[in-house]
Amino acid sequence: MHLLSDRLIGLVEDHTGDIVKRWLAILRNDPTMAALSPRHMEHLQGKAWDILKHLSQWVGYDTSKEEIERRYEAEGRDFYDMGIPLWEGIRTMYTLRRALWLFVGSESQFDSAFQLSQLLELSDRVILFFDRAEFYMARGYLDRMRGRAQEVGKLDAVAIERIFLAKPER
Repeated sequence: MHLLSDRLIGLVEDHTGDIVKRWLAILRNDPTMAALSPRHMEHLQGKAWDILKHLSQWVGYDTSKEEIERRYEAEGRDFYDMGIPLWEGIRTMYTLRRALWLFVGSESQFDSAFQLSQLLELSDRVILFFDRAEFYMARGYLDRMRGRAQEVGKLDAVAIERIFLAKPER
């Protein structure tokens, strides 16, 4: 990372509590998030806190795709086990990303083309992290759902694949 990127990440990490509060308010006021219970909100608050407080790790060049994959597939399975609908799990991630950028935009001034290029570099890293996290979270969620459908429905692997992988009958 570069100086401005590091400074912006530090700003986010130092103000994690403020950003998470704003994000929770967004979730609480969003009618599409009706399935989130107080227990879910508490769980999500901890997860959001962890992402933002350790943002430098998550968007750093040393964090591998495999590390993000392991972490967020497990998150997806947890969301399924908690009864959080997949669409709400995905929405929590992109609203957190938006709350992060609204904070950065309101707390920062950019005076030069160099600073804007640093902001774009950080934006690219943050977007890449969140895109990967959402992808792996959805995959973990659907893997857990697939296993549960097979268990409950007594379906064979071929039927499960047709349901979850949208493979047409031949």
